[in-house]
Amino acid sequence: MSKKMKKLETNKVYVGSCLDVLKTFPDESLDMCVTSPPYWGLRDYGTEGQIWGGDPDCEHDFQSSKRTLHSGTWGEKDNALPHFKNATKLNWQVEDRICSKCGAWKGELGLEPTPEMFINNLCDIFDEIKRCLKPHGSCWVNLGDSYVRNPSQQDQTGKTGIKSMKYQYNFKHKKNYSSTYKAKSLVQIPSRFAIEMTNRGWILRNELIWHKPSCLPASVTDRYTVDYEKMFFFTKNPKYYFKQQIEETKDLLQRNKRTVWHVNTASFKGAHFAVYPPELLESPLDATCPKFVDKVTGEPREITIEKKSIERHELPTDNPNYRPARYDGKYTQGQRFAAYYDKGYTDGRDDDEFVPGIVLDPFFGSGTTAEVAMKQGKDWVGIELNPDFVKISDKRLEPTKIEKKTRDKSKEFWD
Repeated sequence: MSKKMKKLETNKVYVGSCLDVLKTFPDESLDMCVTSPPYWGLRDYGTEGQIWGGDPDCEHDFQSSKRTLHSGTWGEKDNALPHFKNATKLNWQVEDRICSKCGAWKGELGLEPTPEMFINNLCDIFDEIKRCLKPHGSCWVNLGDSYVRNPSQQDQTGKTGIKSMKYQYNFKHKKNYSSTYKAKSLVQIPSRFAIEMTNRGWILRNELIWHKPSCLPASVTDRYTVDYEKMFFFTKNPKYYFKQQIEETKDLLQRNKRTVWHVNTASFKGAHFAVYPPELLESPLDATCPKFVDKVTGEPREITIEKKSIERHELPTDNPNYRPARYDGKYTQGQRFAAYYDKGYTDGRDDDEFVPGIVLDPFFGSGTTAEVAMKQGKDWVGIELNPDFVKISDKRLEPTKIEKKTRDKSKEFWD
C-alpha cells in the first residue's frame, strides 16, 4: 500500500500513474477536481501500460493479443504527439495483455478492449479522487464519445476509437468484459460513465453541453456533424461550495448561468492532443473552487451575492428594456427584472486567516487547469504520466507564473 504524504505540496505536477499518485495524497486535501480524461480508444499516448483490476497479490501471467487502434495521418509513434513534421500513414497495433489467472489487464487508460472495462478503470480513479476531496468538494469531467466502425473486422477499431464486434478474450478470468455494439452506433460513453459514477455514490448536479462553434466539419456524409461534448458536474455531498454564476443575456439582462456553453476550441503550439480552451474552465473554477479556505478547518470562505428585483425605469438607460417612469411615479408596464450584486466577503475576517483553495487535474496534459487557477488566485495540483507533456506544460505556464509572482509582490507592497 502506498504511503500517504502528510501535507500536499501544491502548484506542481506529480509525474506518474494518476491512480498510484492519488493513493499518496492525504484525505480531504482538495477543494475541487476538473479534468478531461483520455477518450476511449482514440489515441495511443505512448506511455507504459499500468495494471488494472484483478488480484493485486497474483503472480500475473499476462497473455497477449494485438489489434489495430486506427489508421490515419499521425506523427511518429514513438513520441505519440500529433504535431511532428514527418507525419505518416500508420496502423497502430495495440497489444492487449490479460492475466490468465486473475483477469487483470495491463495497458494504457483509454485503450481497453471494451467500454465497460474503460469506464470501470476510469471510475476507480475517481473513487480515489473522492477520498481526496473535502466535504464541500466537487468534480468536473469533460468526456467525449465514440462511434462503432468496421463491422467485418473483430480486432479493428474506428477512427474515433471503437471496435464494432463482440470482443472477448480467450483467456479465463473473473470479470467478463465482453460486449456487443452494432456498426456505426454511438456508444454513449459519457452517459454510461455518469451512470456508473452515480452508482458509486457521486451526486450528479448538472450535465453541461460544450458547444464548439468553430468545430471542423465531419468527413462522413450519412449523419450530422457533432459539434459538442458533454461536461459533468459532480459533488461529493449534498451540501457543497458553489458561488452562483451570473450571465448577461442578449438584451443586457442578468440571469443564472445556463448549461449550454458556446466556447470555441483553442490550440497551443507544441501542446499534446487534447487542449481545451481556458474559457471553458473559468466558470467551473470560479463557481466551485473557493478562492479562500480557512487555514485551520479547511472550510471555504463564502462570498455574498445579493439578488434584487428592479423595475424597468431602474435599468441603465442604454438597456433596450429601459422605460422611463410615468409622470405619476407609477411604472410603465410593471414588469420586474433580476439584478445580482457581488457583495464580496462580509464575514469581517482578515485575509491572513485563509489560504487559497486547491484544484486538481489528474490528467494534466498541457496545463490549462493550472493556467486558469493561477489567474484566479488559486492553488493547483497536476498529475501527468508522460514526462514529455510536463515539459510542454512548464513552457506554456511560465508566462502565467511570472504574471502571478508580479501580482503577488504588488499586493504585498500595497498591503
